Order: sequence, then structure tokens, then C-alpha cells
Amino acid sequence: MTLRGKLLLLSLSILALPWAGWQFVQQLEVLLRQGQEQALLASAEALARGIAVRPANLPASGPGWFVHRLAFAPRLDGEDGDWRASGAEPTAFGGGTPWLRASVGRDNDRLHLLVHVDDTSRQRGEAHWPGDLEFDRVRLRLLGPGGELVLRLANSASGELLVAGEDGLPPPIRVEGFWREHDRGYTLELALPQAFDVRGLGLEARDLDAAGQRRLAGSINADGTVRAWPLHGYAGALEPALLALAPPGMRVVLVDREAWVIARAGRIRSDASEEDLLPWRRGLYRALLFRDTLPAADEAPDARRVVRDEVAAAIAGGSGTAWRRDPGGARLLLSAAVPVTVDGEVRAALLIERSNSEVLLLTDQAFSGLLGVSLVAFLASGGVMFLFASHLGARIRRLRDAAEHALDREGRVTPFPVTRARDEVGDLTRSFASLLDQVAAYTDYLRSLSGKLSHELNTPLAIVRTSLDNLDTAALPADAQPYLARARDGVERMGTLVRTMSEVTRIEHAIESAEAEVFDLRALLADCAEGHRSLLQPRELRVDLPASPLRLRGSPELVAQALDKLFDNARGFCPPDGWVRLSLAAEGDGARISLANQGPPVPEAMRARLFDSLVSLREKPQRLEGATHLGFGLYVVKLVAELHRGHAQAHNLPNGEGVEFTLHLRPMP
Repeated sequence: MTLRGKLLLLSLSILALPWAGWQFVQQLEVLLRQGQEQALLASAEALARGIAVRPANLPASGPGWFVHRLAFAPRLDGEDGDWRASGAEPTAFGGGTPWLRASVGRDNDRLHLLVHVDDTSRQRGEAHWPGDLEFDRVRLRLLGPGGELVLRLANSASGELLVAGEDGLPPPIRVEGFWREHDRGYTLELALPQAFDVRGLGLEARDLDAAGQRRLAGSINADGTVRAWPLHGYAGALEPALLALAPPGMRVVLVDREAWVIARAGRIRSDASEEDLLPWRRGLYRALLFRDTLPAADEAPDARRVVRDEVAAAIAGGSGTAWRRDPGGARLLLSAAVPVTVDGEVRAALLIERSNSEVLLLTDQAFSGLLGVSLVAFLASGGVMFLFASHLGARIRRLRDAAEHALDREGRVTPFPVTRARDEVGDLTRSFASLLDQVAAYTDYLRSLSGKLSHELNTPLAIVRTSLDNLDTAALPADAQPYLARARDGVERMGTLVRTMSEVTRIEHAIESAEAEVFDLRALLADCAEGHRSLLQPRELRVDLPASPLRLRGSPELVAQALDKLFDNARGFCPPDGWVRLSLAAEGDGARISLANQGPPVPEAMRARLFDSLVSLREKPQRLEGATHLGFGLYVVKLVAELHRGHAQAHNLPNGEGVEFTLHLRPMP
């Protein structure tokens, strides 16, 4: 990554500013919501106190029966289909495993009752049988205008409901009904006279099993007597009071202790602020801020029961609030529920609900301001960092260019630009300039040293060579001739060393200044093979080249020099009756050149040092094959291979009859 890219990436740290602002917006949203909740709770508590001062229409203290409003008069057939269509739900009795369920409903001014009894041990009887006989039956205790009335309900089989008084005689009122037997027990459905005003109702079911054991369930007191619970239902008389007390634009629902609706009034009014937000922005805020918002309530606007957590909290004597989406999903609804207490006892619960989009509008204003400030700050910071990175990058590029051109092709040090900048880049530039001044002085010394050494070495070598030539003409003893030959060989070896060192230095400079070009490696190897064929005679030269040209980007002159060194090495080790094999093959995007020769194998201990400078395996000069070898040839081969992003290696042939040298070459950049 470039320096400019790194600084731009570093500029992303300014995103901490909008993140901190977003945290502030979230806290602001929480505070706004808490303020709205407290305001709505205060309104609900004030409305609950206004209702509590007139408790006549509220459910009585203690347990009671909720009288459902029936959509139509149910058919008295012992089936509950008509009741379910009206939304009536039964009240269960019987402890942990209820076996008695009863529903009370009203159509016009007539009271209806549906009773389900789970009883598989049938001990049926008739309602008019003597009371001291034990059989399955249901007792009703009615509080009417004339006082208390107790009815006994019992049938021995399915059919018209049999009703009798407590003494077994016909009752004073006419009760219509039906008794239906089924697999789980029995169901009875009845209707009281229309003019009979029931103020309280008590219910008891007696179940007798085959062993004579009986169980009781219903509205029974601790002493075993049947208690008449008061009746209550939807009180239309409370609607005007609720409308008068409720704040405008809100919906108010009053429920009993079982969450049955006993009064409702008002309707939710749309907020004017709802049209000020685009739909996508409203959805974004709800997804990011109102993630804890509950889904829309399951009940319909005219539901007869409201089962919510906040309502349950109010029935328990506390208070609760909740944020929900309306069924259409376009608004936020805030609801609050508080208990309605009379003389310290919870008689009902009040639920008040309103649409609330002010929080979204205020959040949008805060978020828009935050987004604008953050965008301006980010662009300004990013622009400043970009300009600074561009300026710094340009200075570093100038420093790089100066460093790349510090040495010319001849190895001379060029003047390095000096800056007066007092920052780290300026210090680095001055350090480079100082270093290159020292390198230039040392290079000049080495260049002059080479000339001095050549002059100083050639002169004594010439004197020694002349002295040896004079000794050849002198009459020396026979035992001194070997020493004379050794001295002459030493002089020749020293001369060769001076010439070879000059040649290696020249090749190294040529490698550093080599320019790449695309050439046909196959044609180059073919020319080199033909050029060395006569030099290798009487040895056999085998050539294995591909049929098609093999293009490579590199330096053909240096590759040819490396091949010369390999051929020279093969000629030095291959016996006169041996063979030399040159092969070429493509290798990825590069090439592999192999030159094998018959001869002695390479010792394993020398394989790692074979391509180092001044390393040779030749034990003595081979005058017939050329000049003395000093171990620079394979070193040049390694330099050429590394220039072409490859490497050189040597290994013995599998059958031990010779050595193979391999050059792995890749295109130069």
C-alpha cells in the first residue's frame, strides 16, 4: 500500500466522530422516549383517578363473572359453536387440572349460560330426584330481584335440560336448556327468562365416581357453600366519561381483572410529523434506534380482551409502557397501562394508547445535523491528508529517483541532491548524501587501486619472467630445472589471476548495466553449440533443442558468456573419447538449459560451494585445454542465472558417468 493510501486509511479514524455522535443520538432518543412514556403515564393515572371516583360501573371487588356480549341468541343445543363465534371464553374451575368450564353471555336482556364438565365416570340422575341421593349434577345460585334462588340441573341422558329447585320441586322461573352427553363428559346450555334480572351467579358441579367418591368445583366458599359472584360486562355508560376525560387523539380501553374490555373510547389520531419523514429514513431509524420496539398488537381494534404485558402489570397493581408498531407499520404507537384502584383494591386496569412520531422527527433532525457535520469534517480531513500524502510521496519519489541514479553504468557516483528540509525525510536525504560521498571516495580509491595494482604487479612479474628466461640460457644443474619450471608456472598463474580478476570485474559491471530484450533462446543455443563443436573435438557434442523457437526476455550476450563458461568447464573435465550434451526445455514462463558431460562426478561436499568465486576442482593446469583455471567460470554462470531471476545447480548423473549443470532462467523485468 502506498503512503498516500495509508494516510487515507488513517483518515478513517475520523469516523470516531460520527460514531460518538451516533451514541449521543441514541442516548437522546432514549431520553425522549422516557419523557414521552412518563407523560403518557401521568395522563393515564389522571384518567384512572377520574374513573375511580365513580366506581358504580366498575367490576365489584373480589371474583366476578364477565358477561360476554353475544352477537346473536345461541341455539340451545349443548354445542359451543355459537359462543366461539361471539368470542366468548370460559372460566375454568377445578384446581391444577380444570374439569369445569363455564361461560356467561347476554343477548338483548336475556342471560345465557354454557357449562362444560369433564366426567368419564358417569353416575347420572334426574334433577327432581330426592336431594339425599348421590348423582352427577350442577347447582346454580342466582341473586335476582326477589332474592336468592337455587336451582338443581341434572339429566340422566342427552335431551332437554331438567331443572328443579333445591327441594326437587319445579322452580319458580322457567329455564330453557339442553343437556348433551359426549365422550369427555357432558355439556349443558341454558337461558334464563328475559325479565329475570340476575345480579349474582354461583355455580357448583358435583361429580360422583363408581366408588362413591365425589368432587366439587365452581364458585365455592371455603366452608363448601356456593358463592354468588357479581356480574359485569361491557359498560356503555362509561364511554361518555372516558371521552370527556381522555386526551384528544388517544385511544382508551378499560379492562377488568381478567383483561376483558368493559369500556373503550377515542381513536388514535395521526401525527402531523409523520409526513415530514421520507419512508426510507423512517424505516432506517426504526431499524437502528427502535430495535426493541414490539410488533403490532395481535388484538383487533374492537377486541373483547386485551392480553398485553403492560396490562398484566397494571392488573397486578403496577404500571407498564410499551412501544409498538401499528398494524400498518407506518407509525409508532406508545401505550401505557395503570391500575384503577378503589379503596386500595384494584378494580380494573386502564390502557391508554397514542401515536408518537415526534421522537422520530427529533431524531431525524439530530441525525441530519450530525451527518452533515461529519461529512464536512471527513472531507476536509481526508483532503488535507491527501494533499499532505501527495506532497510527502513526491518528496520520497524524488529521493528514490536520486538513489536509483546515484551510480551510473560505469559505477561512478553522481552528485546527490541535498535539501534544507528539517523533517525526517530531509534528514534521510542528507544521510544518503553523506553515505554516497563516502562510497564515491572509496570507489575512486578502488578504481585507482586497480590501476596501481596492475602496474605494480605487472612490473615485478615482468622482471621475474625476464630473470627466468635468462636462467634458461644459463647452465643450471639438472636438479635445479624442476624448481625453475615451478617458478615459471607460478608466474604464469599470477598473470592469469590478474587478467581473470579484471575480466570478472568487467562482467559484473556488464551484468549491472544489462538491458533486457526479447530473443530466441533456441537459436542462441544452436549458434553457441556450433561454435564450440570444433573446440570440443574429438569429444562428441549432442544437441537436444525444441523444434519451435523459445522466446525469452533477457540479455543474450550474458547468456552466451555463461554458455562459454559451461562449455569450457565441460571440455576441462570430459575425456577425449567422451561426450557433451546440450539440451533446452520450456519451464513455466521461462526456460531450463542443461549441459551434461561425461567425466568424474562432483564430490558431495563441494556441491554447495561449486558456484562460489575462486573454487576449482582441477588439480593442475591442463595446458592442452587452455589457460590455468581459477574457479571464476561457474561464479559468472551463477551471476547470469540470478540476473534472469533464476538459479544454477549441478548434480551427478544417475549412473555416475558424469555431471550435469542446469540453468533455470525466467524473463527479466
